[in-house]
Amino acid sequence: MVWREGTTATVITDTSGPVVDHGYIRYAYTTDGGVSWSRPQTLAQETSEHSWHYVELYKTGDRILAYMDRTSPVNRRGLPIDAIVARESTDGGHTWHDFTVNLPLADHGNLALAGRPVQMADGRYVMPAWWTGRQVGALYSDNLRDWTAGTAALNPTDHQPGEPQLVISQDNPNKLLMVARSSSPDGTSPTFALTATSTNGGESWSNLALDTNVPNNDSKGYFTKDSTGRYPTIYNTDSNPIRQVLNYRTKNPGGAAWSSSKLFANPTGPTDPTPAGNGAGWDTYPMGDEYAPGKYFIVWEHDTSAILVSKLDISDT
Repeated sequence: MVWREGTTATVITDTSGPVVDHGYIRYAYTTDGGVSWSRPQTLAQETSEHSWHYVELYKTGDRILAYMDRTSPVNRRGLPIDAIVARESTDGGHTWHDFTVNLPLADHGNLALAGRPVQMADGRYVMPAWWTGRQVGALYSDNLRDWTAGTAALNPTDHQPGEPQLVISQDNPNKLLMVARSSSPDGTSPTFALTATSTNGGESWSNLALDTNVPNNDSKGYFTKDSTGRYPTIYNTDSNPIRQVLNYRTKNPGGAAWSSSKLFANPTGPTDPTPAGNGAGWDTYPMGDEYAPGKYFIVWEHDTSAILVSKLDISDT
């Protein structure tokens, strides 16, 4: 498990609002299925020169890659992103070493990674990305090291996309489905995810459209496909107040309808004894790993002060 802890920077020059969305990257590992965790350790240290925003883990075989978005500690909001840095583990996350990556930052200002890669049948890796102007698209690679950017999905809606995630479509193994966070024009109305598809390995996309089957409410949800072909999505239920409750829905393959919504998480604690900012009581930014068909370990941010772990079982067993 990896996460970002808050900044300790004293060199921030923008004092117009709260300091959010950057700090240093920590990790912990478990050897007993999540019953206990190792002592938290540092994966990327904040310094007087660098701070860190997003981090995404991707496991392939016995390798785990951590892609991390770097920024300057003088920035109040963790933007712009000035580099993507990666580290690799081959022992289950116990130890890490540098893994050099080449990404097209020069042509995509503020390039941010907020979703895991997927691997196509032909071996191509495709990773969702977003960049300046709330544009969303993907990067593609044959080796997880050297990445090329496709074009952004056009957005004819009045909603703003962000933090996209990718799955291989239920109905076509050569089609990608991108699911993105959606910000409403007024900033408070309920929203649904913005989606687009690609049939050329992420090089170009259909126009973005709101999918009324996938609630979003202006927060990064979790959208994936399990090993049986079923889609689960975990999302925040409300836009005002924001990010208080997590629900989930599922969709079986074969043209099935989406299930009704069910509660995933709304814990009463733990809470921060010294709260600051506007994240009190939040349950948000879920992410997961499938450990058996249709069975997941889900982690998410609680109260902007804790990382919680729970199981989600969407299998028929």
